[in-house]
Amino acid sequence: MKKLIFILVIIILSVTVVMNNKEKTLETVDLATAAKAIILIDADTGKVIYEENSAEPLPIASMSKLMTQYLVLNAVNSGNLAWENTYKPSEALQQIAGQSAAVKLGMTAGNVYTLKELFTAMTVNSANDAAMALAEMVSGTEEAFVELMNKQAKSFGLKETTFFNASGLDGDYIGKGYEQTNHASASDVSVIAQKLIAKHPEVLDYTKLPSFKTGNGTTLWSTNLMLAGMPQALAGIDGLKTGFTDQAGSCFASTGVFDGRRIISVVIDVAAEGGDTATPRFDLTRELIERFVLN
Repeated sequence: MKKLIFILVIIILSVTVVMNNKEKTLETVDLATAAKAIILIDADTGKVIYEENSAEPLPIASMSKLMTQYLVLNAVNSGNLAWENTYKPSEALQQIAGQSAAVKLGMTAGNVYTLKELFTAMTVNSANDAAMALAEMVSGTEEAFVELMNKQAKSFGLKETTFFNASGLDGDYIGKGYEQTNHASASDVSVIAQKLIAKHPEVLDYTKLPSFKTGNGTTLWSTNLMLAGMPQALAGIDGLKTGFTDQAGSCFASTGVFDGRRIISVVIDVAAEGGDTATPRFDLTRELIERFVLN
């Protein structure tokens, strides 16, 4: 009799485990916009709300700057750097600054730029030259900074993330091999975003800015068109980072607070509509939030 009861208990527990596992399995649905990878999570709990192909390592373009932000803010908070510290463009940066995609802030030899201006330009306008400059300010060289990026990724437990530069530009564009391009899974990017916001919530003071003025008075606009006052605005969105390269396609890591919950979404290689590579990533992000968070 006792043996029979034991067997029944085992069967019940097994069925319960199977049911729980089924509850954790998220079925994909038909979305209006396609992407190579998608993930939507609750930032406070880490719970996955929706995902598609979120474990595959893919080029991530300027979403790489989330890690650059994290490490710069580490340096500021530890006292190794201050917002008032200044930077003069190095020879290494000047050599690559002649390539149009690398120039967003447009630094010139002989001029000086504050850490705060560089960080804001990188965050708001996705300035690749600013990201390279920040890497040099933190670690001396971008190569040394990349080692720090990969070390931090390992400490986060990320298994599908490899960095080759601080900006997210494709490797072949900056004189490296085609394969030397930053890669991560959508899941890993969501973890980086989650860690960034949790440790450095002040980053949101920058990511929510629709624009800012550089030291020379030039207005640079945010690449995140979902912010308040922008063409694709969605109430609650206050970040986080867009991205686009030939290898990565159109990408977007978003964050916002909806019904009291902070949500993070990541979409990678979103299908373009005609020649429009920007709008679809925002349309997909909106659909994810409205369908799975606000419904």
